[in-house]
Amino acid sequence: MKSCHAEHAHHVVETFRNKISASADQHIGAKHLEELELLIESAISSAVMSALEEAAKKADTLAADLRKFEQHQA
Repeated sequence: MKSCHAEHAHHVVETFRNKISASADQHIGAKHLEELELLIESAISSAVMSALEEAAKKADTLAADLRKFEQHQA
């Protein structure tokens, strides 16, 4: 089963293919379009991982702040 990132990358490449001429599509070739799909999938995955790391840092900061608040309230 394809990951949602791979599916989205595939959709992006298919949309691109629909926007270029048939001769451009033939000139680019399937191999390069597959490589483009992998690059897009990698970019999506990297962006998602960065966002998750940032969210985890914020959650850690919030947890620390809550512990400090709880200690001062006790």
